[in-house]
Amino acid sequence: MKHLFMMTIASMCIGSVQAENLEHGTITSCAYQAGTVNKSQKIRQTEGDDWETFETKIKSIYKDSQGRDDLLQIAKQVFIQPSSKSADFIHDQIFDVCVKRQQGTESIY
Repeated sequence: MKHLFMMTIASMCIGSVQAENLEHGTITSCAYQAGTVNKSQKIRQTEGDDWETFETKIKSIYKDSQGRDDLLQIAKQVFIQPSSKSADFIHDQIFDVCVKRQQGTESIY
């Protein structure tokens, strides 16, 4: 699962980017976040995990580190969404919100 998770995240980071004027750091950060939630939703839908189960699995795979904490913080966004939403929908939503946040154009509503 660890290898598959990391390979999927890497491939998602290579995906298409909608805006040409974004800074490289913004693109990389937002692509990582969106890829993480995409894969987390796929795992959730495939394995039927609730948040506690998913968190326990991640903690058993990765050592206690800032990276693991970041992964869990990002993935937690998935579990406030309905499990029926497609992973691609959540990916696009998180990517768009992240870009807007980085550009300072995120709506507060």
